[in-house]
Amino acid sequence: MKKLSFLLSAAVLTLMLGACSNEEASKGEEKEEPAAEATETEAADEAKEVRSALLNYQGEVTKVIRNTDANLTAEGQDPAEAAAAFEKEAKAVSVPEELTDYTKDIEAAVDSLSQYYAKKAELVKAGSEDMAEAEPFKEEYINSMTKVFKEVELSAPAFNSVFQ
Repeated sequence: MKKLSFLLSAAVLTLMLGACSNEEASKGEEKEEPAAEATETEAADEAKEVRSALLNYQGEVTKVIRNTDANLTAEGQDPAEAAAAFEKEAKAVSVPEELTDYTKDIEAAVDSLSQYYAKKAELVKAGSEDMAEAEPFKEEYINSMTKVFKEVELSAPAFNSVFQ
């Protein structure tokens, strides 16, 4: 009888230990799930900030582009001065901190746009209405910025509609 009671006690003790360890394991899993959800939420918030910063930056550059296009063809305005003003104004629009991963591409795009306006100013000053020589620089800008928009998972704007 003592042997049977000892075996029965051992079996009950084993079941109790097994049940307790399952509860502790499930509590540990519950703690891990909120941490994973928090990480996903933080990543989504960060992605939203990056997209917002890119859209704001592009809006500022669009203003500079439209202003420059208007000045290039304005009466009494020196096209070379308008192109130089573009470069100064475009460089004044700083790349937001949220876009540090894309700074190289964005700066390359702005450089292409500066070359576009320099070439366009040269052609306007020469009296040419054919801007085909300047177009490759504009296309470089569009391609570089489209790449950045795709990398942050945003649809790229219709860049051609920005230019006159």
